[in-house]
Order: sequence, then structure tokens, then C-alpha cells
Amino acid sequence: MGQHMPSYRLDKLRQSPSLFLAYSGIRRALRKAEAFALVGKGLVIFIIPAGYRPTDYCTAARYLFEGVPEFDWVEGNSKIRTAVPERRNGRFEESVSAFDLEGLAVLVATNIEEVSLEVRFAAAAILAIEVPSPAQIQAVRRLTGKRPFPDQVAAVLTTSTQSILLAAIARQTLDEEQLRMLDDFESLSYEGPSLFELPGYESLKQWARQLAKDVDLCRQGKLSWKKLRTGVLIHGPTGVGKTFAAKALARSLGMKFVETSVGAWQSKGHLGDMLAAMRACFQAAQDSRGTVLFIDELDSIGRRDNFADDAHGQYWQVVVNEFLIRLDKLQDNVLLVGATNFPLLIDPAVLRSGRIENKFALSLPDRETRAEILNWHTAATIEFESLLEIADNLEGWSGSDLERLVRDASAISRHQERDLELGDLLAKIPERGSFSPDNLFRLAVHEAGHALVALSLGYASSAMITIKPSFDPASPGRLGGVTEYEFEENHIPTDTTLCNSIAVSYAGMAAEFLVFGDRSTGSGSDVERATMIARKVVYSYGLGNTPIVAEMNPRAKDSAINWRLEDNVFEILDAQYERVLAMLEPQRDRIIALAKEVMLNLHVKIEREG
Repeated sequence: MGQHMPSYRLDKLRQSPSLFLAYSGIRRALRKAEAFALVGKGLVIFIIPAGYRPTDYCTAARYLFEGVPEFDWVEGNSKIRTAVPERRNGRFEESVSAFDLEGLAVLVATNIEEVSLEVRFAAAAILAIEVPSPAQIQAVRRLTGKRPFPDQVAAVLTTSTQSILLAAIARQTLDEEQLRMLDDFESLSYEGPSLFELPGYESLKQWARQLAKDVDLCRQGKLSWKKLRTGVLIHGPTGVGKTFAAKALARSLGMKFVETSVGAWQSKGHLGDMLAAMRACFQAAQDSRGTVLFIDELDSIGRRDNFADDAHGQYWQVVVNEFLIRLDKLQDNVLLVGATNFPLLIDPAVLRSGRIENKFALSLPDRETRAEILNWHTAATIEFESLLEIADNLEGWSGSDLERLVRDASAISRHQERDLELGDLLAKIPERGSFSPDNLFRLAVHEAGHALVALSLGYASSAMITIKPSFDPASPGRLGGVTEYEFEENHIPTDTTLCNSIAVSYAGMAAEFLVFGDRSTGSGSDVERATMIARKVVYSYGLGNTPIVAEMNPRAKDSAINWRLEDNVFEILDAQYERVLAMLEPQRDRIIALAKEVMLNLHVKIEREG
């Protein structure tokens, strides 16, 4: 078999180096195992090198076994298959099981875990295909009409990924220096700062430093990659730099960066198309000796329990289950980084230990970090104290907002052919709006209510009230006041402490009502927090009228139990709002006096008496 290759088949292999190498690899594996006689007599499973395309090996097997009598009476597609289902005639094949063994002669897998135990048991042989040898690389060069490589270059290419190897074969010439350039291009596809060079991201940096040490041990062969925790979730609001952090992490680890999103998978079409895109993405991540696979919008995969009563529930069950399979079969040297704005919408099975078990919350930068980000983007060309003053008026700005500010300011200096100056930054900062004295007083009253109730209930030992007379018109929240607390330690929340938290949330709104006779929309986030706590009391903690734990699933809102629990939530919220009104009504004059002091000083700290 295969001793005298027909000329038309040789032409096919000449046109496709990847096909020729796959063909040669199969022949070599069969020869070493003396297993040629097994082909067509029983199932042979081929385990191909990591990162190589299984479809190349399927096609090569059809060329190699053409003419074998056992292959003549059945179409090759049904005799030779991949362990991961392929798309055929607009639909996906089922995964190979014990029910599909009749007529199956060759199964191609990227790792043995893709093959079920019963199929492995049925196999006549399981053969590992080695990476292309120097001789095979030189042969494909000659076959494609190119001069062989220097021996040392061919030897180095045997350790390269399939993508690097094929790129090298396509070149007319290749020396060792050019090979290093090609390898660097593949392994470091993101050219930018490392995570450790960036301001902020402190918790992520601490984890990444230890990971970098472990990755280095893996590369030295002193540690197995499976010993590492290779899944991480980065979550936070839009603009905090989740993608930027993932790219910088890849740079820090000296790894290739592969970026995708669940939305990109979904855009491919129907269920089969989405699953194909997902599998292709994980396969692409295996094309490098070290890859950070970044998956954005991870929440879009959804939670299976949220689709239990949905007409499309079966669709999403398949999607989540397939994603879990991909996670469990993640190749060595692949670090998966997921990103989301809504971590609670991700299926718990995705985030369990052994899958994506490391989680880091990113938040909008504080004043000091905003100044550091500006300092980094301006290459420290402007005095840091001046950047601190600028940062003081950029509350709510994300890292990407600050980067754009410097980019826009740099355009001014560039067009005027000079270095960046402080005035360029100031010129690009939007003009701030100013609160009227009446609005500023309302802000102070609101924060005074929070502070007084927090101290009265023992929620905090002290409270710092801050208001700002100006605001960023582009900011949707227009945050003008804030109260920061020194909390009393409380490691075991109770009915009382949870209700106190709700009361503190309502205190700003209640103070406004008692002083002005009406309430402002500035209480929206406070009410949202109060509602969230009340629902947790009833649904999650079982501390409502009926001790029961239930899912806060809006799809089940029509059920009798959910209406009963929601009524309990309303009772708690009503009681706490009335409680706060009763607490603050006798202190109306104190609220007004404290608010006036805050207006005068902008910062006032009060402490609990006694």
C-alpha cells in the first residue's frame, strides 16, 4: 500500500504541504507500529500532534488507503472521521459512539480525551502521529520545487507550530535569524505593554506574577501545565480595560493572543454554525506553544437554569454543554481568559474549580490611579501633581477614556510640531457644569441623611461626606455627593444588620423628603441597592416570612411562590423606608445644620457618639 503513488495523487500532495506532511506522518506511525495490516480490519485511532488540523489527516488517510479493498465498497467519508464532529451537507455529524463502529476504519483525534472509553476499547490500535521530522520537512521543500533548508533550521522547525511550519515552507529561503523573527511574530502577536508595566490592575498583577513563574517552570519541563489553574474571569463595567488587561497579560507571559467573543460565534448562523465557530476558536488557540485565548461577552452563553421554561431552552443547553466540553479539553499551554460585565449571568458550572476558577473584578480607576494612567500614556512628560489635579475632575472616567484624552491632546501638539503640554490636556477636557446653590444644598442634605442613619444604627463608626460643586455633563450619573464609611466589622449578617443596610440606603431619599417635601432621581442607585438586599434576604438567605431559598428568576414570576416572595420583599422595603422617616423626622434641624457645614467645607467627617 502506498509504495507506488499515482501521479495524480502526487500532484495533489505537491499542491498542499500540510496534506503531504499529514500523509507522511500517518505512514510513519503505521510503519513504526507495524500496523499497515490492521487498516480496514479494525478501527485505528490516530492521535495527531497538538495544534495540527485533523481535517488534513482525514484527507491524507483517504489518499493513503485508496485502493485498499476494504475501503472500496463504502464511501470514504463514513470510513474515516474526526473525533470532533465535522459539518457535512449543512449539518453536524454526531460524535462517534459505540453505535457508530460498523464500517468505521479510521478515527482522527487531537487528543485521546476526545474519544469515548468504549470507542477506545473497540479500537484495534491507537497510534500517536509524531510532528513532522526534518527529513519530511526537507522532502516537502523538494516536492514544492524549493531548495532544502539548512539542517539546523529544519531541526528547529520540528518544534514549531503547524502555522509557523507552513509559513516557513512557503518562503524561498530561511536562515536561523529569519526563523527567530517568524517565531517571535507568531508567539507575540500583540505588540504593546506588559501587564506589569501598566498602572492599576493590582489584584490581577499579583496573580499574574505567580503564574508567570509557573509558566516558566512549565517551559523548562519542571512543572506540568495541568498543575496550573488556567482559567480566569475578568469582570467589571464597560471601559475598565478588560480586553486591554488580557492583551497585556499575554505580553507578560510571552504568549500569542487570540481574541473572540460569544457574540461572534452567534453571528455565524444557526446552532451548528455557532458550535463550529466555537470549536474553530479553541482549535486556533492550539496553534501556538503558548496562547491566551480571550473570550468576551462570556455571559451571552447564559445559565442553563434561566432557560428551563424557555422555548429555546434545548438550544442553550447544547451551547453551554459544548462550551463545558471545550473547557475540559483545553490543551496544554492555553490560558483561557473570559470577560463580562455581568458575572452573575454565567452558568455556575463554567466558573467551578478546574475550569474558570480565578475571578478578578475591575472597577473604574480612583483619583490616584487616573493620574497614574495619564502619566503612563503621556510617558511621564507632565508633572505628576498637575495630573493629579486634572484627575480630580475626571471622576467616572475609564482607562480607555483617559487614553483617548491623551491621544486627542497629542494630536494638538503633533499638528503644532511640538511636545505635549499640560495645556493640551486641559483643552481636551470637556467643560464642567456647575450645580446651583439649591442643588448643592440638596446633595448635602441627601448625604447627611445617609451619614446620620449609618452612625445611629451602628452601621459605621464614622462617615466622611463629600460633595463636588461641578460635574461632567457627559457622565450619566453626574455624581455630586458621596459618603464613605469606616464600617463596623460584621462577619455574620443577620436580619437586623441586613435591614439596617436597607435603611442606610433609603436614608438619603428620606432626608430629601423631610427637608424639601419631595425626592430627586439621585436616589435611584440607593433604591436599587435596597431592593437587591431585600431580595437576597427573602430569596437567597431564607430570612423572609417563610424560610425558603428560591431562584430570583424573572421567567418564573407568574408562579404563586414568586408572587408570595415578592410580597415579602415589598413588606421589608416598606417597613425600612417608614422606619428611616421616623428616625430622621426629629433630626430635621440637625440634617440642615450638617448640610450647611458640608456646603461650606465640601468635606465633613462625623463620628458616632459614645
